[in-house]
Parts: sequence; structure tokens; C-alpha cells
Amino acid sequence: MPIALVVHGGAWDIPDDQVEAHHAGCQAALKVGWQLLRQGASALDVCEASLRVMEDDPIFDAGIGSVLTTAGTVELDAAVMDGTTLRYGAVANLRRIRNPISLARKVLEGPATMLVGEGAEQFAIDHEIPLIENHELIVERERALWEAWKASGAVLHHGQPRNIQQIADPPYASEVGGHDTVGVIALDQHGNLVAANSTGGTLFKLPGRIGDTALIGAGLYADSQIGAAVCTGWGESITRVALARRAIDLLERGLAPQSAAESAIRSLARQPLGGSGGCILLAPNGQIGMAWNTRRMAYAYQVEG
Repeated sequence: MPIALVVHGGAWDIPDDQVEAHHAGCQAALKVGWQLLRQGASALDVCEASLRVMEDDPIFDAGIGSVLTTAGTVELDAAVMDGTTLRYGAVANLRRIRNPISLARKVLEGPATMLVGEGAEQFAIDHEIPLIENHELIVERERALWEAWKASGAVLHHGQPRNIQQIADPPYASEVGGHDTVGVIALDQHGNLVAANSTGGTLFKLPGRIGDTALIGAGLYADSQIGAAVCTGWGESITRVALARRAIDLLERGLAPQSAAESAIRSLARQPLGGSGGCILLAPNGQIGMAWNTRRMAYAYQVEG
């Protein structure tokens, strides 16, 4: 049984001056996870360790460096799913947790499957996961972008800033950090497949908004008999088509991982309201698939042999 690991750092219009940093961040997460896999660590341990590297890297929209809400705060979501037991843990609307993936891992152990907000943070305290202040998650890049948006007099339209595109375009583009989920899929020596992800959400989102990341079947899904998928992109559009489960269904019908990934992304774009993003797939035999319809997707992977 081959071991395998694939990570992504978001699918969006990654600016030219951030490509190298995204590449380095994905490679760093891969290096940590691969070393653990080679030592015989479980896929669960590997996913948590790899994602913590990305949550601690301010280039990504996860953990430290995440984008800000309209209120100027950071709110984080994360989830993990064990493909052997089909157990999962999900957390959302976290404001005082540095590494949401570690809390999601604790939730996976039960008795709940998804915790949000204050309840999730109390669960963290009960399991000796320390809380931090929200401002510790904010980097100057994102603070400056939020202040520029506020100064522009932007108004909300259907829950999003009406002029979000103008803010994201030059001259602000080089100031913007990662705008998507980070994710990991690991296949360990025992054939266990685990999928995990973490995010700060969308730029200037409404406080309390939850996208696809913490939703099983939308942002991620794992079944060790079939495969695992992790998605990234515009969360609302990903959720409408249950993108992760759709990709797994395609694998179950016999498509190769690459074909399944490409087909899933085509379905994302075909929905009435459109959709943009990407996905990574990993089959039980170690085959990888990945596709995106954005300008770029950051990723790295390694398969034994």
C-alpha cells in the first residue's frame, strides 16, 4: 500500500508577487507531513500537522493572516474527516483559536460532530487548547486592506461588499493575502484516507458567515474504500453542488482521480449562479487528481515510489 500526501493553498487569482510564498508554504507543509508518513504516523496525525504549518504561515487565508470580516475581525473554520470510520469533526466561527484544525481533531473524537462560536471555544478550554486574542490572528496586510475598503465607502450587496472586485484589483492586489481554504489529504501505510481543511473565509464576509469548509460533503469528504476530496474556492457555490461528495461519487462510478476532479470543477462552473474554485483528490491506490477554474491553485504532493 503506497503512502501519499497532497496539500493545497487555495485556488484564486494569486498575485505574481505571492506565487513563490504560496509555493514555499505548500512545500513546507508537505515536508512536515511526509516525514511523519514515512515514520508510520496515522493519516489523521499527518493532516493535523501539515495543516498547522499552513495555519501558522501568514501567506494563507487560514489561522494567522486570515482575511477580515466586515467588522474587522478574524473568524475561522476547519474540519477533518476519517475515511475509515467516516467520523468527522468540524468547527466554525472561531475568533480565539490559533490552530482550528487541532480543535476539529478533538471534536472528531465526539460526542459532537460540529461546534461553532463560543461553544466551540469552551470545548477548546475543556480540552486544554489555549485561547488567544483575536488581534493576534490579524496581520498588517489584511488590516490595511480592510481599512482601504472601509475608506472606500463600500456597501453590502447580497451579503458581500459591492465593490469587492475594485478592492481586490491593483493597486491593492499585491497587498492581499490568501483568499481561500488550505487543505490536506493523506493516505497512510494502513490504507487510511483522511481529508482536512482550514480557512479564514471570504474577504470582508459578514460576521457569522460559514462557507463550505466546515460542511462535510461540500468542502471535504473521505471514504477509504473510494477516495478523498478537499475543495477550495467560492464557498457558497461549492456548497450548492456539494462539490466534495460529487467528486467522490465520480470516483465511485469508475472515473480516474484526474478525470473526476476535472468533471467536478466543470459542474461547479455550470451551476446557474456560476462558481469558481478547485479541488484535490486522492484514491486508495495513491493516484492523485486536481483541477481548478481560477487563475492559479497552490499545491504540492508526493506519492511513495
